[in-house]
Amino acid sequence: MRSDGPAYPREGTIVGVPRRSFEGKVVRIFGPVARPYWSVRPRQVPSVDEAVALLGSTLEPIR
Repeated sequence: MRSDGPAYPREGTIVGVPRRSFEGKVVRIFGPVARPYWSVRPRQVPSVDEAVALLGSTLEPIR
């Protein structure tokens, strides 16, 4: 995932896709300060169809 700007969730934040069942935890922030990347570990491994449906989705903090 890549941030749109310098604001991003902190490591340990639970994120998800609104109106979908996907949830995960931010486990690492890396890259340039202006637009960092963040790595998300899913709570459950999504099926292939679920993973394809998640492509291009925006993750938001949910807790």
